[in-house]
Amino acid sequence: MQQSKSTKINGEFQKFIDGDNKTGLCLEETLKFFEIRRIFGKFEAVKQGGIHVTLILTALLVMLFYNARNIHSYFSRQFGKVSGIRGSKNPYYDLLGNEYICWRAILYLFAKRYLNLVGQIRESTVQTRALIFDDSPLEKRGKKIEGVSKVHDHVTGNFIFGYKILVCGYWDGSNFIPVDFSLHRERGKELDKARGKRNKAKRKVRKARSAYQEHKARHDKTRTKLNELRKEKVNGGKSDIEKLEKYVTRSKKKLSKLRKNMKTAEADLEKKIKLVKEKQKTAPLYGLPASTYRKQFKKERHEDSPGFQRKQEADQSKAKIVIEMIRRAINKGLVFEYVLFDSWFFSKEILCCIESFRSRGIKLIAMLKMGKTLYRDCLDGQEKQVAALRKKYREKVKRSRRFNAWYIKVAVWYGSHRVNLFFVKIGNGGKWKCLVTNDLDLSFNKLMEIYHIRWSIEVFFKDAKQYLQLGKCQCNNFDSQIAAATLSMMQYIMLLLYKQMHYGQSLGSIFDLLGRQAQEENVTRYLLELFWEIVNKIGKLLKVDCMELFEEIIRDNQRADEILKLLGPILEQKRVV
Repeated sequence: MQQSKSTKINGEFQKFIDGDNKTGLCLEETLKFFEIRRIFGKFEAVKQGGIHVTLILTALLVMLFYNARNIHSYFSRQFGKVSGIRGSKNPYYDLLGNEYICWRAILYLFAKRYLNLVGQIRESTVQTRALIFDDSPLEKRGKKIEGVSKVHDHVTGNFIFGYKILVCGYWDGSNFIPVDFSLHRERGKELDKARGKRNKAKRKVRKARSAYQEHKARHDKTRTKLNELRKEKVNGGKSDIEKLEKYVTRSKKKLSKLRKNMKTAEADLEKKIKLVKEKQKTAPLYGLPASTYRKQFKKERHEDSPGFQRKQEADQSKAKIVIEMIRRAINKGLVFEYVLFDSWFFSKEILCCIESFRSRGIKLIAMLKMGKTLYRDCLDGQEKQVAALRKKYREKVKRSRRFNAWYIKVAVWYGSHRVNLFFVKIGNGGKWKCLVTNDLDLSFNKLMEIYHIRWSIEVFFKDAKQYLQLGKCQCNNFDSQIAAATLSMMQYIMLLLYKQMHYGQSLGSIFDLLGRQAQEENVTRYLLELFWEIVNKIGKLLKVDCMELFEEIIRDNQRADEILKLLGPILEQKRVV
C-alpha cells in the first residue's frame, strides 16, 4: 500500500498522526482491545508460512501513526527500531493483494468489537441509531490500476480517473462507524447511448430490407404472371389482365416507397455507425481508449473467493448494492431505526426493501430529486410530479422557528407504499428541497433532527481522505485497493476508541479512569454542533441555500475558517457554557 507524501495536518486527528512514536505505541495498545488475534487469526491459513497474518495486518494498521510514507520505509526504519523485526516488504504487499481474505468480514468484526467496547464505556441512553449511505470519488494517478475509470464528481462537476466508493456507515447515537463499502467504476453513458442508437438503426434497416424484399418478390411474381397472360392472349382474359395491370401499378408505387424507406434507414445507420466511432475516441468505455484499457492490470480470480465477489460489485448498480448492504447489516445484528441517504440512492426498489423490514421498526428518510417521478396524491388520487405537488399545496406552507425553515407536508402514495413528502426551504435565500419518509408519525422538527445525522458521513469522508490515506493506495491490484480502503476504515474506528479512552467523558469499567472531553474540537465538529446557528446566520445575511453551502463547508477548510470568524461570538458563548 503506497502512501502519498504527508502534508501538514490540522484538526482533531493531528494529535494522533504527528510522527510521535509514543502515540503510535499508544494506538498499538488500543488495538489490543479489539482482540485482533481472534479477528485476524481466521485468515492465517491463506499463508503457507513466514510472517503470521496477524502480525502483518497489525503492522499495516499502526503504520500510519508512525508517520511512515510507505511499507518499506516503515519496516526498514520505524518498525525495525521499535520491534526489532526486519525483512522483505513483499509479504505485506502480497497479503494486501490476496483474494481469499474477506476484508468485509474483518471490517464488520472490527466495528462490532468497537460497539461492544463503547457499550461498556458509555452510559446506556435512548438515542436514534441509523444506517447511512453515500458515495465519494477516489482519484487515482495510474490508468493501469485494475478497474479504474473516468468517474463523475457531482460535487465539483468534474470527471476524474479513479473509483466511486459507496460507504455504509452505522450511527450509534454518538459516532459514525464505517461498516461496509464497495468500489465502483462507471462505463460512461455516451458510448452506450451511441451504440444503442446504432443497434436500433440496424433493426430498422433489417426490417426495411425485409419488407422491401418480400414485396419485391410478390411484385416480380405478379409481373411474371401478367406477362404470361399477355403472351397467351386468352379470349375472355382481358379483365384479368386489366386487374393485374392495376395491381402492378399500385405495387410499383409501394415498392418505390419501401425502397426509399430502406435507403433512408441505411443512411441513418451510416450516421449512427459514424457517431459510435466518434464516441469511441471522445467518450470511450470507462473513459479509457481501447489501447489503454487493454493495458490495465487484470487478474483471474476463483469464483468462490471474496476478491471475485468484490470485483463483480464494481460493475453492479449502486441501488442493488445498497439493498444487499441493508440486509447484510441486519443479518450481522446491527440495530437501527432509520436508513438515511441523499437523493442519488432513493428508488422504488430500495423503498420496497426497507418496507419489508417494517416489523423491525426500520424506516426511511431520504432527499428526493425534483424529477419526473410521479406520486399519487392521497386526497384526490391524481398523479403528479414533485414540483407540481409543491405548487398545488403552496398555500399550506408552515413555519418552523427552531430551524428557521418553511415547510409543506404532503401525503402521497409511491407505487403501493404510503409516504410523506416534506418540502423544505431554509432561510430567506434557500431553495425548495424535498424529503421523503415512510415514518408517517414523524413531525417536521424530528425529521430534520434525524436527517441532520446524515452529515456525519461527510465528516467521515473528509477526515478519512485527509488523515487516513483513504483512496491514496496506488497498487494495480483491485484486491489491494479493497484492502487499503478497509484498513483506512479500521484506523478510523481505532481513533474513535482512542478518543473515547483518552478524551471521552467516561472511560467506564474497561480502564477504571475518568477523563474529560477534548477542549479542542476540529472545525467540522463545531460546524455539526452549530449547524442550525450557521443556517440562521448565513440564511439571513447571504440569502443562499444553506443546505448546499453546509456540504461545501464540510469539504473546504478555508471556507470553514471564514464561517468560524463570522460565528466567533456564538462559539465563545458555547465554550463558556
